[in-house]
Amino acid sequence: MIYDEAGSMRFFTSLVTSGSLTACARKLQTSPATISRHLSRLERRIGTQLILRNTRYFGLSENGRIYYERALEILAAIDGLEEEISSNMHIARGVIGIGAPVELGRRVIAPFLEGFSAENPDLLVNLALASEGFYDTSDSLDVVLRLGVPDSPDAIVTRLASSVRVLCASPEYLAKRSPPLSPSDLLKHDCLCLRRNKTMELMNRWLIGNTIKTEIITVEPRLSSTHAEIIHDWALSGQGIAYKLLSDVYQDLEQGRLVRIFPDLQGEKIDLYAVLPNKKYIQASVRAFLKDIKPFIKGSGFF
Repeated sequence: MIYDEAGSMRFFTSLVTSGSLTACARKLQTSPATISRHLSRLERRIGTQLILRNTRYFGLSENGRIYYERALEILAAIDGLEEEISSNMHIARGVIGIGAPVELGRRVIAPFLEGFSAENPDLLVNLALASEGFYDTSDSLDVVLRLGVPDSPDAIVTRLASSVRVLCASPEYLAKRSPPLSPSDLLKHDCLCLRRNKTMELMNRWLIGNTIKTEIITVEPRLSSTHAEIIHDWALSGQGIAYKLLSDVYQDLEQGRLVRIFPDLQGEKIDLYAVLPNKKYIQASVRAFLKDIKPFIKGSGFF
């Protein structure tokens, strides 16, 4: 009988990372009984128990730990070989996982991926979005787009573009409130502030200025959220003044849904980075993505 060794290894690593038969069954869209039978066949073929399990415990045996660690190495080598051959052929194929902050991902990256996918029909594209775009290599992503300097010492980092924060509000808000005449006037206005996810740290120190003078205004928000798109929606609905990335609001500014306050001044500059896991080579799909995304984002409020 011919066994699919690589398939068995992929099954086992998926089972271990899932943490239970039930979770693995959901992930693989099958039943826990099927997962249990597959595991039992694998253990019989190898001749040892790989997972210690009962109604209250699910964990690797010593032999299971060895099998799991070696399986990860072997599968990485197989995937690397396939990607290397694909890279040598300069064909973007297989699967590419891309991570991005929610607002950037929805407004810029998702529209880009529609055309990118059409131009690379052999490539399966997965887009994962997180509130601040923070991921690590354990998230099974090939490239992560991140605003601000990454803190991953082992990663490959490429700066793609820059944007700046700007002050903006809806015409309706500015019609009912006297527009601020100087940055210090912001203290008299309803401000909309972002909070960092998990820590709830308030991002209320707004830098605004030019090459001659820069000020930092600490505002007290009327409304705050950990979600950048909610801040955006509040600004559109006339709830107050927001301190937004130009790349997030440039279309609203062009179409008059938002008005830029102090158009001769700007806030802090933010760089957009592509972060890649530290690998010996960059797969063809990632190279194609980076090559095509750079000119696209130049027309999306970046420079």
